[in-house]
Amino acid sequence: MLPFLTPLKITKIIQKLTRNMTWPAMFGLIIMQAAITYALFVLANERALIEHPLQFFYYNMVVVSTVGFGDFSPQTSFGRLIVAFWQIPSGLIVFASFIGKTTQLFIDIARKNMNGSNDFSHLTGHILLFCWDKHSTKQVIQLILGDKKRHNRQILLCVTEDIDNPFPEIDEVSFAKLASFSDTQELDRVGLKTAQRIIIDGSTDDETLSIALSIATFTDKNANITAHFFDESKAKLLKIHCPYIECSIDNSAQIMVRSMQDPGSSQVTERLLSTLNGATLYSILIPDLISDISFGKLFNVFKQRYDMILIGFSEDKSGNDMSLNPTNEAIVSAGYHLYYIANERLYVEDIAWKDID
Repeated sequence: MLPFLTPLKITKIIQKLTRNMTWPAMFGLIIMQAAITYALFVLANERALIEHPLQFFYYNMVVVSTVGFGDFSPQTSFGRLIVAFWQIPSGLIVFASFIGKTTQLFIDIARKNMNGSNDFSHLTGHILLFCWDKHSTKQVIQLILGDKKRHNRQILLCVTEDIDNPFPEIDEVSFAKLASFSDTQELDRVGLKTAQRIIIDGSTDDETLSIALSIATFTDKNANITAHFFDESKAKLLKIHCPYIECSIDNSAQIMVRSMQDPGSSQVTERLLSTLNGATLYSILIPDLISDISFGKLFNVFKQRYDMILIGFSEDKSGNDMSLNPTNEAIVSAGYHLYYIANERLYVEDIAWKDID
């Protein structure tokens, strides 16, 4: 074999062709090879091979894939020459190109999933995590997935750090590496406008504040957004500009003091915040189906019928006007948010609101 026709060089040529070839061109090449082969068999009067289009398609695929069952073959000398000098060489090139193109497609998909360059603008109702910490981010994801009755929302981890996908084994978690949290094109790529749950937890409070202010203009106003701070002053500053974003403050000092004063308090707090073990804290929105009702009556109905313990309510979604352990006579109305402890989450449709009288 001539040097320029060595298997290695032929392989490199095919790889280069498939890398630059579009899918329409690929399918065009397949159709062209089959059409020329069919036309040559017509000239060779190979009626048994071309009598039925499906039969010809089957025969051509067997030949070009080098399977060669032998159930069909040309009967004329001209037909055999066509197979030897056209069908097999052209078929091998087309088949190898198709396999190479398909393999490259799966490699590109895997690479994009790992390097975070995929486009997620098609997602709706998903969860965005603007945070990255080797330990806490994994715990956040575990707690989200630990909610037994959570809506099946895709979780999208968004980072600016130069890392590969840290959770490729978790199907519910996708990964996006952004150039900047303030780049509108990048925010569109992760479907910011259609996300329904957003967690912001930067490496510093300044970064958290910057991310929150950058995305605030573009988020759905009905989305649940939370930002975590260590410095209370930064949280208050964000609330001034974005009152609909719920800000959580690091409470390790309070937990230590309460544990010292009331042993076991830290365990209660952990259980109320974790979805991984037994009863925990949830919230539910009162629909427009019921009229005003006393908290005490609602407490009794929920405990007796649904084994839920009501602990408070709030008119504001972020809990800014929270009323904890209110009196039995306190009145709650449609649109209020109820906070309760239960073994699993209940949704509005799980409760017979019309039967509460």
